[in-house]
Amino acid sequence: MSSVSRLVSSVCKKIIKPYSPTPISLRCHKLSYLDQMVGGIYLPLALFYPKLSNTWSNKPNNVVSQHLEKSLSKVLTNYYPFAGKLNDNISIDCNDSGVEFFITKINCPMSEIFNHPYFEKHNLVYPTEVINNQYTYEGSLAVFQLSHFSCGGIAISMCLSHKVGDGYTFGNFMNHWATLARNPLSSEIYPISPKFDGSFYFPPTKDEDSSNVSNNNIMPQREECVSKGFSISSSKLTALKARVINESKVQNPSDTEVVSAFFYQRAMATKKLVNSSSIRPSLLHQAVNLRPPLPKHTMGNIGSLFSILTKEEKEMDLAQVVSKLRKEKEEVKQKYKNAKIEELLPITLEQYRKANDLLVNNSCYDLYRFSSLITFPSYDVDFGWGKPEKVISPLSTSNPPIKNMFVLMDDKNRDGVNLTCSMKKQDMLAFERDEELLQFASPTS
Repeated sequence: MSSVSRLVSSVCKKIIKPYSPTPISLRCHKLSYLDQMVGGIYLPLALFYPKLSNTWSNKPNNVVSQHLEKSLSKVLTNYYPFAGKLNDNISIDCNDSGVEFFITKINCPMSEIFNHPYFEKHNLVYPTEVINNQYTYEGSLAVFQLSHFSCGGIAISMCLSHKVGDGYTFGNFMNHWATLARNPLSSEIYPISPKFDGSFYFPPTKDEDSSNVSNNNIMPQREECVSKGFSISSSKLTALKARVINESKVQNPSDTEVVSAFFYQRAMATKKLVNSSSIRPSLLHQAVNLRPPLPKHTMGNIGSLFSILTKEEKEMDLAQVVSKLRKEKEEVKQKYKNAKIEELLPITLEQYRKANDLLVNNSCYDLYRFSSLITFPSYDVDFGWGKPEKVISPLSTSNPPIKNMFVLMDDKNRDGVNLTCSMKKQDMLAFERDEELLQFASPTS
């Protein structure tokens, strides 16, 4: 047993089932084509509450747990596929078998987790079996853990199967859960009533062997890497945007565009230094949420992606990278804008083919993957004792982390950006010391 794992004690496991039985008409949830494409990885997220509000601070641990368990049971009525069983790569049997809920004690203060130079200690707040087997876990399709720290704070972690939904689905689930926890007797209705109807927009394969679809797996290969967090303050973000506005035709660059371009630029620059050579040609893949044009209440994997290619050093300029991102994003939006329902899947598959062809035809290129959770209300998740002090993004706990993966999130004040990235250790050592990077971004771990 490692010194880190010795900090965990009193692990208790429960099964939480939906409060109301799933209707017969919803018992068989068909996977969409995009659900079939993604790997069976679990997406993890953790919310840290260092100090509970006065109403809750003196309550026994079991009362906090019961509060979460009751509201979780209620929200599973709306998000019923998470409480079911996966049927190969075809459907989910929504049989209300329930989800796993772990309760642990961590024998150290929360600050000890935050002050670790990388992200290894963060894994303590997740169920061990899920984190160690994120691609092969065979338990419930959603797994939760409530961790009590010696300082009195708590962490709530969630691991949701990517087969059921994407980051948008995840965000709606946890905020819907928190709304029900805060208002157990209220008639308050969560603004988005979920519908798991992705197969209507992206019909599943008609192949007898649906596993053929997942052979085109869009999930990346795993490699030995390290993860690290950075933050860009509001003032630094404004300065980067000003540079882009002054040097390009993009007059309203978004946080996602500017931060993605900046970190991509610095990653390429430091990789060049590591290899003592000219720039390595590189690809940036950017995930895109398709709500809109699809309805906001549609849950599942409802996304696409686009790519940009950088071959020469003169193309590394920040403003140029942002301009390329904007051009590609606008072209993708235009493709979907007036698309008929039967055109959605062909358009999306073409986007993936274009991205994969770029990589296959340029196998010596470096690939950087970016996913943005900016505007997702992660820091609004209040179960009744206040909002989280810290939210750890999904990437930080991937085991091992995905090479050259970047996840963007709002910071707590909603005016800056937090970013988690993973790289090979030698690349990270050069990256985290890059002077231009550190002019605008501060390490958070």
